[in-house]
Amino acid sequence: MGFQKKEEVLQVDEGKTYEDVLKELGINPETVVVVRDGLPVPSDEKVEEGEVKVLRVISGG
Repeated sequence: MGFQKKEEVLQVDEGKTYEDVLKELGINPETVVVVRDGLPVPSDEKVEEGEVKVLRVISGG
């Protein structure tokens, strides 16, 4: 099993949420967790400057 690691620097308009940015990037917000400063953040939170990681959530059963 492999994974894709990709880094991008994005300029985000003020007032946008992480969900807005994910949708613009073609990422379903329900399939990932957004992490800023080592802590998960809600997708409806407004974007703040800094390093953010988007981690794909894998579930099985």
